[in-house]
Amino acid sequence: MKLALIYDACQQKSFYVKNGMSYDYENNKPYNHVHSVSPSLHMAGWNYPFLWNNGSFLNLSEWVNQDKEFPDEDFDVILYANERPGLDPNTYDLYRTERLHDRYPNAKIFAWFKEVHIPRSTKEREENRIKWLEGFGNNMILGALSCMKDLPVILDIQDKLEREIKHFISCPINIDGLFDNFYSDEKELSIFSYTPNPIERRAHTLEFSKYLGKKYNLPVRIKPLKLNQEFAYLTQKQFIELWSPSLFHVNLDAHITQPGQQAIQVACVGSLNIGGLNESHQHLFPETASPNLKIIEEKFKEYLIDEVVRFRAIEYAWNKVNELYSFDVVKQQLLDVVDKYDG
Repeated sequence: MKLALIYDACQQKSFYVKNGMSYDYENNKPYNHVHSVSPSLHMAGWNYPFLWNNGSFLNLSEWVNQDKEFPDEDFDVILYANERPGLDPNTYDLYRTERLHDRYPNAKIFAWFKEVHIPRSTKEREENRIKWLEGFGNNMILGALSCMKDLPVILDIQDKLEREIKHFISCPINIDGLFDNFYSDEKELSIFSYTPNPIERRAHTLEFSKYLGKKYNLPVRIKPLKLNQEFAYLTQKQFIELWSPSLFHVNLDAHITQPGQQAIQVACVGSLNIGGLNESHQHLFPETASPNLKIIEEKFKEYLIDEVVRFRAIEYAWNKVNELYSFDVVKQQLLDVVDKYDG
């Protein structure tokens, strides 16, 4: 099956996958970006084009802005996320779904939710999102396992559409790639304090990490960040190399609106995520997925002093990450959804 992940606009270049490598459409050269370790190891949703090893990611704005026809491809399935200029009144028609149907007549096209909340939301974008989604009928897919299915924003969308979202799939993770490149069974007995870019998601992670480090005499590692420094100054490879040696990975992000990509990576490299309520935290590290710091500390202490308990938690997370996020699992989920295509 030839799958395309398509966004109306984003920062990443369009690329296609061939022999396990991503190549940009512009120069046909191996493509690496801020969310990839290498052209063969991408993170999070950028893995959808890799599922059948022949897919594509299209940033439609690259063609729209140059008034060019979309690439000549024969896609079987398209996941289309339209959340930025494609919802603005003056550019809405340039990104309408009918253009994709005309260019790729053999493709089954699904509305895809890249973000549950529209970036830089406006009244017009909110209204046009509903207008756009109405054209898909039941052909909508949300990347969600549990708590994200019933977020207020999703329930509101369903109320406005007078239709339920029926299709849910996981985010494919290159588990073997992360394991092969970053796993070690000789972890440093230290704490890495994870700092996401959005300030509101950091909670008291750093303070709690320092508290644990001082109380239990453990070094605390952080990503150094100077005033006015670009947040993504490290490559993806450099960042994983920074945090993956630490056994404990403290992340108190309590936003259930987030899938929790960081904790998924933590499970892939054999570390333990501590705290937080992102969706993946609840599935992979349920013993510490709590807002209660006392509960989190008690379990942290147990992991610290009891190697058997520690290993069981690492093994549980490893088994779960394969059960929920592997390429094979997501491929089957997509095949099941495609079989139910309405149209």
